[in-house]
Amino acid sequence: METNKESLTALVSCFARGYHAMNSHQPIFNDRIAHSLLRDEEKQLISTNWANAIAFFDPEKNESFKTFDEKLEWVMNNQTIPQLVSRARYAEDGLMSAIERGVKQYVILGAGLDTFALRQKNLPEDFIIYEVDHPATQAFKRNRLQEMGFDIPANVKFVPVDFKQDSLPDELKKGGYDSRKYAYFSLLGVVMYLEKADFFNLLSSISDMSMNGSSFVFDYLDDTAFNDGKASKKLIQMRQITAMTGEPMVTGFDPFEFDRELQACNMLLYENLSPANIEELYFENSDLHAFDHFHFAHLVVHK
Repeated sequence: METNKESLTALVSCFARGYHAMNSHQPIFNDRIAHSLLRDEEKQLISTNWANAIAFFDPEKNESFKTFDEKLEWVMNNQTIPQLVSRARYAEDGLMSAIERGVKQYVILGAGLDTFALRQKNLPEDFIIYEVDHPATQAFKRNRLQEMGFDIPANVKFVPVDFKQDSLPDELKKGGYDSRKYAYFSLLGVVMYLEKADFFNLLSSISDMSMNGSSFVFDYLDDTAFNDGKASKKLIQMRQITAMTGEPMVTGFDPFEFDRELQACNMLLYENLSPANIEELYFENSDLHAFDHFHFAHLVVHK
């Protein structure tokens, strides 16, 4: 499987969303198309790696479970899926509410193998989806869609952006983004890997290019996630794994100070969900559970 690092991350996330949709009787986020974007050999490789990872996450479970499927199911449902599917559900639930308010532009930052464009239905005729990602990852996705026989909807605009070199506002404008219209931005699974200064610069850039009332949704870690005396075992293990892959988690925020930190970015904190809020919202009648230390936030441009 010859892929760059960015597309490999996209493949793993896609696998988890597809696994959940195919194996849950009541999926929290039903992304069956994700399953169709992966080759059989990719599914086999990813599932083998995750099943084997049980020895790292819980050696006792590794000894008690005898079958491959049991090990894979435990790792997926305890270490991966809950965060991926709940943040995707949160972002798309917020998008549906935004569309009811008249939003006509959806900007998916770090889109990876996001499938909303392929699942969209009953949207306004003039609704535009902008998928923003690293050029290599985006090229990988477009090739994969063609390989798997998916047509790219006419309202989807691909915007390749290398954040280390390119200007997000400039590239979005080239793609047709209209700063005179309301927009809804999402950024999932990324903020914890960014330095704080880079994240706040991104927020300022988004507020500068957007109308008042535009939205930005994302997930983030609280600051206790980086205190080994307070962090959960699961989170410490996640930090260890990401560090070993060369992409360490580096940033967390104090949820009670977050609104003050955002003021310089011309953003207001509209919603800030704690793990307990997420548990109640999505997992109350589920065998899955929200991850400790992960929060969901919805910001609104106010300048």
